[in-house]
Formats: sequence, C-alpha cells, structure tokens
Amino acid sequence: MWRIAISIFVILVLSACQEPEVTKETTNEEIGSDITGIEEKAVEEKEEGQQTKTSSITPMTTKNDKPIIRDQREGIKPTTISIPSIKVEANIEDVGLLDNGQMGVPEDFNQVGWFKEGIMPGEQGNAVLAGHVDSKTGPAIFYRLDQLSVGDEVTVQDENGKTLTFVVYDKKSFETETAPVQKIFGFSYRSQLNLITCTGSFNREKGTHEERLVVYTVLKT
Repeated sequence: MWRIAISIFVILVLSACQEPEVTKETTNEEIGSDITGIEEKAVEEKEEGQQTKTSSITPMTTKNDKPIIRDQREGIKPTTISIPSIKVEANIEDVGLLDNGQMGVPEDFNQVGWFKEGIMPGEQGNAVLAGHVDSKTGPAIFYRLDQLSVGDEVTVQDENGKTLTFVVYDKKSFETETAPVQKIFGFSYRSQLNLITCTGSFNREKGTHEERLVVYTVLKT
C-alpha cells in the first residue's frame, strides 16, 4: 500500500494545522544525527548473501523451483501512543485520503492519526502517524514533538494490548514543497514509524504552517 502513499502529495498538506493564539518559537534548521549500528545496510548485506537481522523471512518456492523470500514481520493497528520524554499519551484514530488526494488529519487536536492506507507499525516499511502542533486556542498533541532527541522511545499499542516500541534516530524539518515523500512513506528494509507535525511560520494566506517536522524512529529489537 505504500505505493499509494508515495504517488500522492500526502506529506505536504497537513492542512488542518491552525493559526495558534499561543505562539511558539520553532527552528527552520534541519536537525540530523547518525546512530552507529542503525544505518541502513540491507542492500549491502543482500549482495553478500546475508540475511538482515531486522527481518524475519521465510523461503518460498515457485513452480519453477526458484526461491522467493517473503518477509514475515507482522504489524499492529495502533490505538494508543505514548512518548514519555515529551509527556504524550493519546488515542490514535485512522485517517485516510481526502477527496482531493491529501492525507487526512485527526479531527481531535489531542489525538494522533495513523495513515491507514499505508504500512502498519511493525511491518516492513514506513508507518506514518500525524498530529497537530497547535489549534486556535493553544498547543495540540504534538506541540513538543520538536523536543524529541535521538534515543527517545515511542510506544504504540493495539486494542488487544500488544505494544511495539520505536527509537528516535533522526528528525528534520522541510518546506512543504520539498518534503521527501518517498523517504517518509516509501519502502524501507526496516520497520520504521515516522511522526509528522507542522512547524515554522504560520502562513495566513495558505492557512497553514510553512514547514513540516518529521521525526524518524525505528523498531526497537
């Protein structure tokens, strides 16, 4: 389903971010960091004939006896999210595509939206959660998302109590027109969970913030 996501302009239009009455200084500078041992090495390992440690894969056989490798990682439908370092505890609602092709956003400013047209958290690839940074009356659920640091943990849980923990390894802010949709919604060898909110100056004419903040996390093993 990630192919659907990267074929549209989903990341650029978190359109329900509102002009706040409470202002907050944000940085437009891209913040990046590297973590030893988390870098993507799957392609290199594949060339060497090795199995990646992050995958649970099972060989299959076709009619002509050529082996097929099928990824067996399972995801969950997230219903709640916890980010202790910034005191976030919230319910998660499903969001899909609007009629205009944009990614939907949570109706409740204190809830988080999971992009149900894409990857489930825990599956191979990039799952995406989005939340508002503010509303007309003040801060919203992801108001402190820019305060996350490398190593902070994000936990999501399904309705049956199954939990998955992800670890922050990078965060960046992008102008809406230049956000890397492929990296955020597209293919990955790892199980990743990307968190999105608005940042930067509020554009009154467009009715939204000028930038999008993306926090990248990877499944803790």
